[in-house]
Amino acid sequence: MLQQEKNASFFTGPEESNTACLLLHGFNSTPLEMRGLAEALARAGIRVYAVAVAGHTGNPEDLLYTDHREWITSAEAGLAQLAPYPFVFVAGSSMGGALALLLASRHPDRISGVVIMSAFTRVSPPGWQRHLLPLLPLARHFVKWVYPLASYNFDNLAAQEEILDHAHLQDPQITIDFSDPKTLATIRSTMRLPVHAIGELVYLTREQRKQLSAVRSPLLIIHSKRDQMAPPALADELYCLTPAASPKSLHWLERSHHVITIGPEREEVYRLVISFIQESRNQQFSNQRVTQ
Repeated sequence: MLQQEKNASFFTGPEESNTACLLLHGFNSTPLEMRGLAEALARAGIRVYAVAVAGHTGNPEDLLYTDHREWITSAEAGLAQLAPYPFVFVAGSSMGGALALLLASRHPDRISGVVIMSAFTRVSPPGWQRHLLPLLPLARHFVKWVYPLASYNFDNLAAQEEILDHAHLQDPQITIDFSDPKTLATIRSTMRLPVHAIGELVYLTREQRKQLSAVRSPLLIIHSKRDQMAPPALADELYCLTPAASPKSLHWLERSHHVITIGPEREEVYRLVISFIQESRNQQFSNQRVTQ
């Protein structure tokens, strides 16, 4: 299968179901990171559409030519694909969670529930890098790329696991020799992100935060205590900033990293999402019968 096809939007699950779920992947990623969750939902009888957000093709060059408004348009178009289904849920990972929350604030009567994995309510880089955020609007005109792994500590086993998990999405048989200096130099120099796209991510999270009080769907937040990309405090923050969401719950993972749909506790993530969807749907179905 061509890489472009592997990274494309896809449907799975029974078309005749009364329940559907839109899956939204993270920044600089593709629907591949949602494949395992999609297949688990499909086995539970849920129709799934995993959308490829504009510019997220697996090639970071393509992120140079899109902005956060196009990312939102992709999410809206994905939701429209599920229009025939009575119960529609949205689940997003990282940046996809920001998009999911925006959809929930815009379509409170259409969305039956929201799942936010690795909440990204604001861009919060570690250490000294957070002081560079105010410079992004200017820097994007002069600096094209940043290399987030340039000073990475590859002696950290957790970091090795996360990088290998991502590599396995494209090639399940791949191995990485983290003791080889040439291999590490290649990883540090090839992993790059457009400064333009990081700026757009900042704009997206700012827009999303303004709308959080309008989210009133059932809400499930799943976050890892070991997440270094989205600090755990962001999950607590999201819980507090969504007072109208009801019911809502926050579930912590102990061993995962940022992309929890492919991490060591992914089966627990799948179970939590399926249970949330089924319970929310059943409750809403019962409420509809009472009011008829």
